[in-house]
Amino acid sequence: MRVPTVIGRRTVAVAVAVALVAVVVTAVWAYRRHRADTMDAAAVWCLTADRRPALVQAARALGRVHPESTVERVRWSGGSGGAERWRSERPADFARTCRALIGAEQRPSGGGSSPWSGFTPALLLAVVSAALAAWFSRRSAVADARRVEAEALRAAARAYRAAVERLVRELEQRRPGMAPDDGEVQDRQLELATRLRAVSATYRDWSLPRTLGETLDREPLGAGMVARWTARPPQDRPGWAAETRGALGRLEADVAQVAEAMREPGPFRTRMPAGRR
Repeated sequence: MRVPTVIGRRTVAVAVAVALVAVVVTAVWAYRRHRADTMDAAAVWCLTADRRPALVQAARALGRVHPESTVERVRWSGGSGGAERWRSERPADFARTCRALIGAEQRPSGGGSSPWSGFTPALLLAVVSAALAAWFSRRSAVADARRVEAEALRAAARAYRAAVERLVRELEQRRPGMAPDDGEVQDRQLELATRLRAVSATYRDWSLPRTLGETLDREPLGAGMVARWTARPPQDRPGWAAETRGALGRLEADVAQVAEAMREPGPFRTRMPAGRR
C-alpha cells in the first residue's frame, strides 16, 4: 500500500494554515485600508463648499454642535472654528454627522453611489475569510479525532497480539490437565475487528482495513486456537506456533500502517489510497 509520508502531509497542513492566515490578515488589512480611504472620501464629499450648509444643519439637528453654529463658525462644547477644525477636534461627531448627511441625501434618490458603497466588497472578503478559517478549524478537529481513533486501533492490535502470544506460550508449556482459556484472545480479537470495521466504513475505497479484518478469521489466527493446537500432532505444533507468531507480527505492522495513515490524514484528505487486495 502506498501512503503519503507524514512529512508531506504536515507540509500540506502547514501550507494551508499559512495560506488561510494570510487570507485573513489580507482581508483585515484591506478592510482597514478601505475604511480609512472611505472615511477620507466621505470627509472630502461632506466638506465641499456646496454641502457645508447641509453638513452644519445636520450637525445642529443631531446635537453635535451648538444651535447658533453657521457655515463660517461652527461652535461645539469647548471650541469653535471652521468645519475642518471641528473635524480635527471632534472626529467622531464629524464622522457621524457626515454619514447621516450621506444617508439622507441618498434616500430620496433611491440609490446611487457614495463613499460608503465600496464597503460591501471588503465585508464580503472578511466573511469569506472567516468562513475559510471556520472550515479549517473543523477539519483540524476531525483530524484530531482521527488521531485518537488511530491510537486506539494501535492499542487494540497490541492487546490482541499480547493475548495471542500468552495463549501460545501456555499451549507450549501445557501440562496434562485443563486446557488454557482462550476467552481473552476472543475478546481482544472482537475489539480489534470492530475497530477495523469502523475504519473500513469511513474509508470505503481503502481495501487494507477490510483485508486485515478478514485475516483475523483465517488460519493461523482466528477463534479456536486451542482446538487447532490440540488437533495437531506434537511434531507439527512448533511449526504452527512459529506461523502464528509470524502472522501476528505482520498483522500488527499492517495495523500500524493503517493507524499512521489515519493519524495524519491531512486537512483535505477524505479518501485513502487503495491497498492490497
